Amino acid sequence: MSIPAYKDYYPYILKFADKPKSADEYLKLIMEDMGISEKEQEIRNSSGEPTVRNRLRWGIHYLRHAKLIEKPERGKFVITERGLKIRKERGSDITNKTLMEFDEFKEFKKPAKNIVKTVANENDDEELTPIERISSLSDTINTEVKEELRAQIMSLSPYFFEKLVIDLLKKMGYGSFQGTTVTQKSNDNGIDGIVYQDELGLDIVYVQAKRYSIGNSIGRPDLQSFIGALDTVQATKGIFFTTSEFAATVPIFLEKSTKKIVIVDGDKLLDLLLQYNVGVDIADTHYSYKIDEGYFSE
Repeated sequence: MSIPAYKDYYPYILKFADKPKSADEYLKLIMEDMGISEKEQEIRNSSGEPTVRNRLRWGIHYLRHAKLIEKPERGKFVITERGLKIRKERGSDITNKTLMEFDEFKEFKKPAKNIVKTVANENDDEELTPIERISSLSDTINTEVKEELRAQIMSLSPYFFEKLVIDLLKKMGYGSFQGTTVTQKSNDNGIDGIVYQDELGLDIVYVQAKRYSIGNSIGRPDLQSFIGALDTVQATKGIFFTTSEFAATVPIFLEKSTKKIVIVDGDKLLDLLLQYNVGVDIADTHYSYKIDEGYFSE
């Protein structure tokens, strides 16, 4: 039997999902149920992970976005009411087409704003170069990872988000000094984090981090409150992070401010988290080669 595709796992995951289980617990049950041999289970992808496990994790990933399973605790997944209904009605006939019946999955599968074209139809082989196809696929994978990252952030506490942005700033080279930290959970007076840009604390940047859902934009009043908080500590520099977006009036307002405030919206934040490997790991690396024309010249 050949190694199952990620979508082949859908009905099997739902079959065993009545109680919360880890990905490895699902894998053990499903491999036995599908009759996948130990030799086939040992086949690994280019990153060194067993292919069967990698595909299972993607299957779980997609089922979560269709709200057929959920994560009630760290590393555990269980079936939802919607999943129970689909399992009862469809049995083993659960495919990507099934998942596309749900608005949440449709929204998740929308192309990102910065992706002009993905390898989504059979004509792409004629329209895109091999390098363009690789780039397009990489963009698509990263977009899905960013949506998963956004969901993870939104599932945890606002205080976790504050710690996340401080960790990001440290990875970016800001605030690598003692004292750089989030403020206390209460009585922070509108300041969520403090970044010491030099060891003596002569140059300090203050951080505000608002974990809002998409559609709830940060407006001018939020920035006015942040500026007021900076005034109380006699500060001139600040960074305002959000998981959502900023209203169009915010950049115009900040241009007239005497404070130096940098704003980072949800899309930019997710890009930075991937760029600096905060909350993510590099799953795979592929190299492409070109001829060194200089070497082959006489």
